[in-house]
Amino acid sequence: MTSEELAPSAFVNDDRRLRTTRLSMRRLRPDDAEPIARQANDPGVAQMTARIPHPYRLADARAFVADPGDEFIRAIGLAADDRLVGVAGLRPRNDGTAVVLGYWFGREHWGKGYATEAAQALVDFAFVASDIDCVCASCRVINAASRRVLEKCGFQLRRTGILDTVSAGRVSVEEYHLDRGTWTALKAWGK
Repeated sequence: MTSEELAPSAFVNDDRRLRTTRLSMRRLRPDDAEPIARQANDPGVAQMTARIPHPYRLADARAFVADPGDEFIRAIGLAADDRLVGVAGLRPRNDGTAVVLGYWFGREHWGKGYATEAAQALVDFAFVASDIDCVCASCRVINAASRRVLEKCGFQLRRTGILDTVSAGRVSVEEYHLDRGTWTALKAWGK
């Protein structure tokens, strides 16, 4: 798949499932709306994301599940029972040279390594499924846990900036990049 083919439609409503040791990442389905609403309605979750409003109601979750937009969005469930623990995805950048990684997890699932596991799987998928040059991600400067996830995946800090978010307003963020060469080297070294 070339970067030109990495258009948003290439990832929408597709049934590819990504699996890790503990997680299964699949397309959103209607029964995900309730656990998404319950977990995303936590102000601590919403305020660490760019696009989740607070409060986040069941109607919001149903609308999101019905139309996740032009992105490759995956419900993240536990491999053992498919219980939803979070949501993650990849969004192509306008210039076609990179994708942007995003993720969030319910508070009860923080600190268990799920974010790192999911991020690594999505990064691997992005580089294997396309010829993109880079995967980008950002986190709030106060979100040390998300920063650590990105660092463990090999991302490097590129810059800091300001981002307008839905629930927290204008916030300071750090932008990270992982280029194909670094990813290839990390895979060869076995991290």
